[in-house]
Amino acid sequence: MTKEQIFELWAPRGAAWSPWAKPVLFSQMDRADAAPSTPLNPEADLAWAAGLQTDAAIVVDLPGPMGVSIGVSLAPLGYRPVPLYNACPEPPGMPSMVDIRPIMNAVATAAPILEQLALHPDARPAFLLDADRNHARILRSPGAFDNRSISLPTDFPSSSLLLARGIQRILLVTANPGPPQADLSHTLRRWQDAKLKIQVKALSDPALPAPITISRPWAFGLFWYNLAATVRLMRSPLGGFGGALPMPSAG
Repeated sequence: MTKEQIFELWAPRGAAWSPWAKPVLFSQMDRADAAPSTPLNPEADLAWAAGLQTDAAIVVDLPGPMGVSIGVSLAPLGYRPVPLYNACPEPPGMPSMVDIRPIMNAVATAAPILEQLALHPDARPAFLLDADRNHARILRSPGAFDNRSISLPTDFPSSSLLLARGIQRILLVTANPGPPQADLSHTLRRWQDAKLKIQVKALSDPALPAPITISRPWAFGLFWYNLAATVRLMRSPLGGFGGALPMPSAG
């Protein structure tokens, strides 16, 4: 299966939420990456999702390929997983600050599953993020590939569009209890201000989804926030985030 075919299965033409699917990972797949190789083993009981109301959208903020697993598991319940992964994988032989390749492989593995499900074009969205997107696993040092990334409000549909399409509430799915990540709080707070109801479900907690109030994050609503939030990140010329940190000159 080619990378173009895989992307088409994740973001089919005519599907309501396809315009938000990020092509970054797909564009950098080669045929080796596109071969299914990462087992999808959801690590949570999704009974909590079966009772969700039909006016809910989901934001899945889970580490690594776990988010892909949960997203695909939500699909039979009427949700279309929308990949928002916008970090690039490292070149061969270069250490990376964030491990992206397991996510890339999981995305490839899930494509035939999505093909079999044949989701309705208007299926509700489940937006997928990597919770480790800005958590470096190695020190930022010369010769490393800095592919830390960030989630921005512009990566998501606006509150007015969500409301126009019948979405009245947002469920945030995280691994553990606690407040949302700082970058994601900017999006959630905008939705909250537009009267969308925000709930959270931590997979490590057996409790059902519960309402949450999003506090006003740093620099909320300021026009320069996107620039300030990304100034220390490496932009890739191929799209998304990722770049090699330069080695010091010898002379």
